[in-house]
Amino acid sequence: MASEPGSGGGELRAPIFGGDKYEFWSIRMKTIFKSHGLWELVEKGIDCSDLKGAGESDEKKKEKEESTGVGKMTVTELLMKDAKALDLI
Repeated sequence: MASEPGSGGGELRAPIFGGDKYEFWSIRMKTIFKSHGLWELVEKGIDCSDLKGAGESDEKKKEKEESTGVGKMTVTELLMKDAKALDLI
């Protein structure tokens, strides 16, 4: 059974933007994405060069991670986070 907004205990879902009260909606969206650990992904997006490097050696991947700030996140983790953000929307 899906939980209703404000019922507590359920997963936070993104509210549909109806064209008014943008400030409230944007704060709510940011809060939801932050609570799921996705806000940085929403702000910065996924660099396609990170995805293209899937066949690189571990050493080259480490150098790229350090230079791009991606950290220890793998391509699979990036894609999973992207899918989670889309699911929330």
